[in-house]
Amino acid sequence: MRVKASAAASVSNLGPGYDVLGLCLEVPRDEVLAELTQSGKVELVEVSGDEGRLPRVVSENCAGIAAQEILKRFGTPGQGVRLWLHKGLPLGSGLGSSGASAVAAALATARLICPERPKRDLLFACREAERFATGSPHPDNVAPSLLGGLVACVARPTPEEPEGVEIVDLPLPPGLWIAAVKPNVEVRTADARAVLPKEIPMSDVVANLGAMASLVAGLASGDMAQVGRSLIDRIATPYRSSLIPGYEDVVSAACDSGALGAGISGSGPTVFALTVSKEVAESVASRMAETFRGQGHEALTIVGAVDLGGAQVEVL
Repeated sequence: MRVKASAAASVSNLGPGYDVLGLCLEVPRDEVLAELTQSGKVELVEVSGDEGRLPRVVSENCAGIAAQEILKRFGTPGQGVRLWLHKGLPLGSGLGSSGASAVAAALATARLICPERPKRDLLFACREAERFATGSPHPDNVAPSLLGGLVACVARPTPEEPEGVEIVDLPLPPGLWIAAVKPNVEVRTADARAVLPKEIPMSDVVANLGAMASLVAGLASGDMAQVGRSLIDRIATPYRSSLIPGYEDVVSAACDSGALGAGISGSGPTVFALTVSKEVAESVASRMAETFRGQGHEALTIVGAVDLGGAQVEVL
């Protein structure tokens, strides 16, 4: 039995929602082909689309780790899977590349060995893969990639599960489009976290909390002007923007060409912008890429709506 799963890129933080908010894009997507075996283990047969940069060892690859976790918790003795991973997401982009691989592999493996399990039951495996990739099991990329839409990742620690989290689905207005532009530089998540200060001024925390509340309210009510006013961040952006060449100019170009607002996607270097139509998103993406080129960096442009369905799987 074979299945194929795909999981899309995601924009985490979304301005003021540091390590809390995450949004699922339509494209690009990672794909995992999985085959049920009786080997009792996970085998990573092939990885493509990564220019040979990702590990081929199961225990060192996010797709392999996520599949192992699913097999460990839900499998029966003797069950195993073979995986073929194709990377559609750019590496080191701030678009949840490692998370998309983990989500696709977890979903494919689960479809083979425990098809009755709902998607939310697979989040733990994706988080373990993120722990390997980034040093922290943060869910703000894997949760939207797995479940779709816009989510808030709320810490719910318990004695049994100190890293417990609740994923809250948040409302979105119709017609929201995203332009995401990645310059040809890479920012490792570990490096992006390292530039953050150990302590954040209380005034900055309060500003972000207010902005996030305003952002969520604006998205829920469809007040796009309020959404644009709320895409501010005083926790991560002031420090991470220095890792992205021409960041301020790129954001200005996005807003001048019709974006509601813009910011850093995850740890960067991708810059995202929210818009009210496909046509505006395409124009915004073009201007952002042009501005990056003015800084001496070619850029990949991505334009799409929000993927409300999240990761997908089909039996072959």
